[in-house]
Amino acid sequence: MKCPIHRPTGHPRAYPLLKGLLLLTLPLGVSALPEDRSQPIQLEADSAQLEQTTGVSTYIGDVVITQGSMRLGADRVVIYTDQGRFIRLEAEGRPATFRVQPNADKAVIQGRGRNVEYNVDQARVIITQDAHITQAGDEFSGQRIEYDLDRDQVKAGAGPGGRVQVILQPETVNRPQ
Repeated sequence: MKCPIHRPTGHPRAYPLLKGLLLLTLPLGVSALPEDRSQPIQLEADSAQLEQTTGVSTYIGDVVITQGSMRLGADRVVIYTDQGRFIRLEAEGRPATFRVQPNADKAVIQGRGRNVEYNVDQARVIITQDAHITQAGDEFSGQRIEYDLDRDQVKAGAGPGGRVQVILQPETVNRPQ
């Protein structure tokens, strides 16, 4: 299934759903709004454990990560690094949430799911358990949403007895590009 950011005619829309999620993953060196890149990264949690020898950092309890317009909230976040290089982020919550504005002229992307994982080497974001993404009125829901950044494709699954749900607003709706 193609990402809902593509019109049924196959022409791409200007909504980079989920790419904005990647902007929340701290030391990636990419950002949403151009000015976000120069903003400090702020991380708050009830507790933090940093293991420099293993490259694993764990943040627990009302975790909030912000950088400029970007925000990730979760009950628990684990960040994996290797020699200072970001490898993977895992966020868990009831739900874990994210919000990002990709550009000043683009609509805000909001998402949620019980689990959000981003793997840099595979260029893949996986949202599981009650996964949901919204942008400019378009919605995409399922039990598992997997986004392949290299191919700009979404695969969704609903789980046993469930269905994937996609709601695309008509072109005539006045909304940001």
